[in-house]
Amino acid sequence: MRSQRGVTLTALVIYIIVFTIIIAIMEMISVNFYKNVNKIKESPKYIAEFNSFSMFFVLDTKANTSIKSIDPSKVEFGDGTTYVFRNYAIYRNGKKIAKNIKTFTFSSFDDRQSNFTKKIVNVTAEFGRGNGSIKRNIDFVLRYW
Repeated sequence: MRSQRGVTLTALVIYIIVFTIIIAIMEMISVNFYKNVNKIKESPKYIAEFNSFSMFFVLDTKANTSIKSIDPSKVEFGDGTTYVFRNYAIYRNGKKIAKNIKTFTFSSFDDRQSNFTKKIVNVTAEFGRGNGSIKRNIDFVLRYW
């Protein structure tokens, strides 16, 4: 036997191991891809809830210069507008403006800039109760002029 051309048993085992590793890597990439696609697929309905809340809240923070009362689940502005979080929904003056909310808290603090102080309302929320939920921590500045 002068020429030993062909696949030896050792080479065959190495090929099988390499192909198994490549297939395992592709499977992990595929699983992660489809898991993330499912999260993205669910998030548009929660984005609408976040936008609905933000639209009203921005208008009210820019229209008011003071807060009458605030606690983690309720805020009342100087003009009497009230936001309440209960039963996984946000209510503005008793009307539901956003639903499917897992967690929601209000807090307030003052931010001192040079010659004036800004009143800031912080909102920490998780919109959605399943895949694709949206977590936000946003500071809304009350009108200060």
